[in-house]
Amino acid sequence: MLYRLGAWCAHHPYLVFAMWLAVLVLGGVLAVTGGGLYRQYSDLPGTETQRTVDVLRKDFPQLSGPVANLVFEARPGVSVADPAVADQVSRALYAVGELPRVASVENPFAGIGGERNERAAVAHVFFEGDLADIRPSDLDELRTATAPVDEVGVTVRLGGMVPGLLDQPENSYVEVLGVLVAIVILLLAFGSYLAAVLPVVITLPALGVAMAAVQVAAAHVEVNPTAPIMVAMLGLGAGIDYALFVVTRYREQLADGAPIDHAIAHAVATAGRSILYAGGTVALAISGVWLSGVRFIGVIGVAIAGAVLIMVVAALTLLPAALSVLGARIDRYRLPWVRPGVSTAGWQRWGRQVNRRAVPYALGSIAVLLLLAAPVLDLRFSVISDSTEPARSETRQAYEVMAREFGPGSATVFLVAATTSGPEADIARVSAELKPALQRTPGVAAVDGPLRNGGTAVFRVVPTGGPTDAATAELVHRLRADAIAGVRDRNPASEIHLGGDVTAMMDMADVIRGRMPLVVAVVVGVALVLLVAMFGSVVVPLKAAVMNLLSIGASYGVVVAVFQWGWGLSLVGLDRPTPIIFFVPLFMFAVVFGLSMDYEVFLLSRIKEDYDRSGDPDESVVAGVASTGRLITSAALIMVCVFLSFVPQPNSTVKMMALALAVAVTVDATIVRLALVPALMKLFGHRNWWPGSPPAHQEPKEPDQVTPTRA
Repeated sequence: MLYRLGAWCAHHPYLVFAMWLAVLVLGGVLAVTGGGLYRQYSDLPGTETQRTVDVLRKDFPQLSGPVANLVFEARPGVSVADPAVADQVSRALYAVGELPRVASVENPFAGIGGERNERAAVAHVFFEGDLADIRPSDLDELRTATAPVDEVGVTVRLGGMVPGLLDQPENSYVEVLGVLVAIVILLLAFGSYLAAVLPVVITLPALGVAMAAVQVAAAHVEVNPTAPIMVAMLGLGAGIDYALFVVTRYREQLADGAPIDHAIAHAVATAGRSILYAGGTVALAISGVWLSGVRFIGVIGVAIAGAVLIMVVAALTLLPAALSVLGARIDRYRLPWVRPGVSTAGWQRWGRQVNRRAVPYALGSIAVLLLLAAPVLDLRFSVISDSTEPARSETRQAYEVMAREFGPGSATVFLVAATTSGPEADIARVSAELKPALQRTPGVAAVDGPLRNGGTAVFRVVPTGGPTDAATAELVHRLRADAIAGVRDRNPASEIHLGGDVTAMMDMADVIRGRMPLVVAVVVGVALVLLVAMFGSVVVPLKAAVMNLLSIGASYGVVVAVFQWGWGLSLVGLDRPTPIIFFVPLFMFAVVFGLSMDYEVFLLSRIKEDYDRSGDPDESVVAGVASTGRLITSAALIMVCVFLSFVPQPNSTVKMMALALAVAVTVDATIVRLALVPALMKLFGHRNWWPGSPPAHQEPKEPDQVTPTRA
């Protein structure tokens, strides 16, 4: 079928171009006219935070919405306690309260919540609705309303969960450098300018279709602002790699004297089969994050999976059409020092060396991978926080002022909502018990309130620690399990819940931790089924799964060493160590496991092809390494360059993911694919292909009759 698809695209190139152009234009029009805004997650059904929000929505709607912090800092020689300054700030806060999307605003100068001293003041702004309903323009209105305080020597900054999550990551042109470096690598790999540019030219329109699809989807579901960045990062890397594999096979066929149409069809039939399995594995693995139980994470996973599948379709349709138009001219405009044909002698020597010393290479590779993975033993999860943002960001600067003037807990406020089904007088008794129970809990700096409305009371709890402190997470669990549970047990008619912006992410982290084993089991299981279907072996897929897990462990370890321990932290644009954001390991697992299967499929396809022809397991390993070594190395370099180009992004989540993927691909394409896999293939011999039997020696078939298992 793939052979016929490649032949059809080669015979009708301009029709294929027209179809892709139509899809691209339609996607662009729909994205512009009907696309939605990227939004953050909102509801967390079944969690304590959601129960708190539900109570607040009913009895304190002005406190139930997302929160932003307005942080006012006096410049040298100015005091916010000065009557003229305080009056100007109060006027600004009154203007904020009149904004259409603001439900309520605290005014520390009127004794209505917030914090203040002579140097700074903080007002908490509560928005109406859910976080998904807030727009960047709403934050701009806050900035406009508070701008007049600059005239009295006060600097105002926006902080808190809403601006921290909602402000779109800066557009970075460093990604363009990643693409340019990819072109240079392709040029060195192919030795031809046209062959080098073609994979990028094919990938860009496919990426445009994927980005348009994400934009259109945002009008119907909550698509996190991180999604388009992740789609661009994975789409570029996968698209260029898949095109590279097809172009390599096509040029090999031309070098063997095959006609152009047959060379295209054969390349699609052979490399295309590997791409289908590899792309399908990546897409299914990444889609596995849908099982995390957190909607916004699942949506990002599906968006990335869709982009990868679009790249597969482009490699199997748009690329053959382009090859048909270029024909043999793809090798024109060669680098003057590059001779036609690719020597594999160096890779053959490497393959034979690994064969001769399989045990040392296997043990050495495993030792290196375990060493890289060792820091994972110190892995600590954390919520997204202003404190982990780059020092130049507005939210980070706002956090620093709050932490310095009012303590780190001032940026980590909890709300405790108590309600009773009995007489309203009961809530007074519950409140009288609850407040001292909260105050006595170690780790609580202050308890304000209660605010009363009928049978409901609300307390404001300020912890001593910051949002990313492990002690703060422990405090949340301790308050819920001890202080709150004790009062609730003594008052059976009451309901008491603790929530807030920070606890929302803590609850989300708990949900993910509980679902992680399911995600791992499903992703690994699906990959095993696909590999068994492709190779007819049980041993090879099991080894592949174990080696992929080693690659993932190594990438986890490096991320912990860099972000949590601070090794080389300045190189990624941060100035202080930070725990690992709670959903990053889940994404890392799904994405890295899928990408690792890419190179596994391409290498094993070549080994299996030679094994089926010769029946010699040792020589088939050498042949596989020789024929794919240059290809896998080039593809990995491209992936690494694309991923590293996203590290300068100010978004901490993107930084962690980009570095993790770059490390994982580097480890996988070097230590694993060029040393560990060949060594283990040598040691297992014929048993690699169990339950199949060793093939009888066969003469090579004609190219159009070869079973398409080549990469």
